[in-house]
Amino acid sequence: MSDTTKAQKATSPTKKVEETPVASSSTASAPKEVEKKEETKTDDVKEEDEKPESDEDVIDMETFQQIMDMDEEDDDGDDDGEKHAFSKGIVWGYFEQAEATFGEMEEAIAAEDLQKLSSLGHFLKGSSAALGIIKVQASCEKMQHYGNKRDEESGADLESPEALERIKKLLTACKKDYQVAKKWMENLYEEDK
Repeated sequence: MSDTTKAQKATSPTKKVEETPVASSSTASAPKEVEKKEETKTDDVKEEDEKPESDEDVIDMETFQQIMDMDEEDDDGDDDGEKHAFSKGIVWGYFEQAEATFGEMEEAIAAEDLQKLSSLGHFLKGSSAALGIIKVQASCEKMQHYGNKRDEESGADLESPEALERIKKLLTACKKDYQVAKKWMENLYEEDK
């Protein structure tokens, strides 16, 4: 297991090298080694990034369309001329709420407060479900259960340290899924201007 941990730590600096190339005076053999690591890391990143790229993987379009349909009902009273002002307000409110909740989740993880994590997961699950942000919704539902020291998929109870570790990993994935959904929604509203 320690070899796996070392391997994971070894790949982290490679990513930083990719993102911020720095001029160096290393020998010819060193760039070849970096190139091999970059190829592997690039493949890993592509696989992760390609999974949620489809709208259906990130957003439940039927649910989100119901929010967008409210714009049509509100168009007559829209003084500022923005096409989707009502739904945009709801979406931007969700962004603020989600980011604040992520901060609270980080604090609860630091305090090892599983009940608070369960409660925050439940809260963000509902907000995400209302907009059809299905990946975040699913992650938050798992967090809610883990906070109650329960793995609903396997039907097993969890010890506190294991539940906390699962929540940490889940929060990282949840934030990534949130960023994908946020970018998709920001692009949608930008196109509608």
